[in-house]
Amino acid sequence: MYSSHRPPITILDQFTPEVQGIFWVTRDDLSRELIGFDDFNYLFDGLISQYLYGQENNNDKHAHIFFTKNYDHKIFLAHLKTKEHTKSQVAGDIDEQLALIKAGESEKKVILVFDNTDDHWFPELKKRYPQFEFKELTV
Repeated sequence: MYSSHRPPITILDQFTPEVQGIFWVTRDDLSRELIGFDDFNYLFDGLISQYLYGQENNNDKHAHIFFTKNYDHKIFLAHLKTKEHTKSQVAGDIDEQLALIKAGESEKKVILVFDNTDDHWFPELKKRYPQFEFKELTV
């Protein structure tokens, strides 16, 4: 009997050449324990681990951005912590991150959104930034 069982789609499977970057929204601080950490750290050549290693006792930032190259194009990962921040504060952080991205102006417009909060940023991003194509990252 033929089985059409497919393995689950991973973060790496969803990261195609059209992707310009990722918004990784979590409730808690950036840490190795977050869902997706290993995949994102791999995609960004260990930059996230290196950053955390240098910040062992000083991780009070709530917004981080990392850049690397993928398929010969610059890509970004923006991590945003929502705990203890209002929705407008997080939206301001997103505006700042997108301003950095626009400064580099890439022809790629797809941005993945990996949201592990109850705030549901995906619809908000689609509405506020129609010049980008946002896709929900699933795990």
